Amino acid sequence: MEAAPDVGRVRVCLGGCLPWAPWAPWALGFVSLSVFCVLALVGWPGTFVGAGGGFCEAFREGAVKQPANTWSNLGFVVAGLWVVRRAGIDRKRAVRRSNLVGRSVFLSTLYAALVVFLGPGSMAMHGSGTAWGATTDVLSMLLYIAFPVAYAFARLFGGGLRACVWLYVALAGWLGVSLLSGTLPFSGSTLYTWLVPAFAGLELCLHFRNSAVAREVRWLGLAGGVFLVALVIWRLSHTGGVLCFPDSVVQGHAIWHLLCAVSTAAIYVYYQSEHDPRLA
Repeated sequence: MEAAPDVGRVRVCLGGCLPWAPWAPWALGFVSLSVFCVLALVGWPGTFVGAGGGFCEAFREGAVKQPANTWSNLGFVVAGLWVVRRAGIDRKRAVRRSNLVGRSVFLSTLYAALVVFLGPGSMAMHGSGTAWGATTDVLSMLLYIAFPVAYAFARLFGGGLRACVWLYVALAGWLGVSLLSGTLPFSGSTLYTWLVPAFAGLELCLHFRNSAVAREVRWLGLAGGVFLVALVIWRLSHTGGVLCFPDSVVQGHAIWHLLCAVSTAAIYVYYQSEHDPRLA
């Protein structure tokens, strides 16, 4: 008699058991950074419109228009690849996490890839100063923030892994298509600033609603604290701000990038710390 398929394993993997899946963020980082370097060397397509000019750093004549604000985005690539490595160590040690992101190679890989893409996405704007670069920057932000919101909704209202994936596809798909088609009801940056506190509020609801699920909230607090410090620096280092020094090699906006990268890594550690008895 033929053995029945391991349905639980299929649901947990959701495509993530493919051997190439954990390498996807590495491939994304390599390809996107390679494309960036090639375009910088051969010349940026499109017209220079000064995109990113509101973030203080003076535009240079070279291939990379805002060096500090551009290269600081490598922090996101490092953070995303660190997430992949941390998830990989769990798999090698056969650590069975009792949370969705820890049990699903697909979700951990998706989160890592979204963090990685934040780097090249922002680099496209600060490196080129073009309108399409600015759109790529906002797109990477919206695709990323859709994950924490969808993941929080799935855990708050139930439905498990499948619900989380479909929620993310729906939210990220709507945001991405609306941005690219110019039909977003508000600017992409405005939506991002609304979705960040929405994510934080959902996580707090989760914490106080279900005491049976243990979480190391200090990691969420660290992520939030670092982000708030970064936000203050971001605001004060706008063009004309008290921390704006256009010709300096150290830019406040670059520090914003690096601190936000730290925050994305802390959010993943928070996700991994969750212990849901139903998934044990």
